[in-house]
Amino acid sequence: MSTFIFNHRVYYVSSSDDGTVLIALNVKIDGNDYINWFDTVKDRIMKIGKIIDDNSEHFVFQRSDSQAKGVYTFVPMTLNLYNEKVKSKVLIPQDFSSEEQMLKAFEETKNNAW
Repeated sequence: MSTFIFNHRVYYVSSSDDGTVLIALNVKIDGNDYINWFDTVKDRIMKIGKIIDDNSEHFVFQRSDSQAKGVYTFVPMTLNLYNEKVKSKVLIPQDFSSEEQMLKAFEETKNNAW
């Protein structure tokens, strides 16, 4: 499998097959078989069927497990991505004056979730 390292703090997640994904923090590949992350509401884990692209600025994999199959793309979250694709879909949308402020807000959400 891949030796891809998720070195960004927050990712935007998209999938044409799964409308429930949006945000990912603490993304890790466990044992080269599973990918897991925190999405500000819960932990997610999916079995990796095939890694399509593991470029340092985006990670694309095809899910393969008994629950579902689909293609998922992870790209580093930017303020522009947040404003265009995420803000209108979160429960409490916020306006951020900087990318750092946005990243810290997502990290605070994770820290306060448990």
